[in-house]
Amino acid sequence: MTRKHWIGVALAAAALIGAWIAYDALTVTDEEIIEGFVDEVTGTVDAPRIQMARDRWVDLDRQPFEVSALGRSLQYGPGEHDALAAEASRALAPMRGANLRVISRSIRVEDDEAEATLRLLSRAQGMGQVSWRLRKHGDDWLVERLSVTR
Repeated sequence: MTRKHWIGVALAAAALIGAWIAYDALTVTDEEIIEGFVDEVTGTVDAPRIQMARDRWVDLDRQPFEVSALGRSLQYGPGEHDALAAEASRALAPMRGANLRVISRSIRVEDDEAEATLRLLSRAQGMGQVSWRLRKHGDDWLVERLSVTR
């Protein structure tokens, strides 16, 4: 083989590697999406972040949502967006301004179902555990259930 041939092979290999790197960088996995979800529901608790997360991850017309917190369970379905917003505002009022820091996390994605279990710490509320179950609808992941325990 000539030197010119080897240069051609090297350029072709470099092009393939470059294409693979570009594809990998542009492709977002379901696990990465759920990691993004975790980032959106932790950190500072404030009204704009709560609204943004609810707008992005909750669609009661496509996915009913159950909240189970400290012995109380509520379910929301189509047409109950205002009731969910009011309850979320009431329940999170004592935590406004708190910083929810992730102590540990476990994320499991299997087919069209994902679960993110987090141990959280905040100065105001202490330590607690939340578990979010999400279900995939097309390209969207929507919250199906939130469970809060101490």
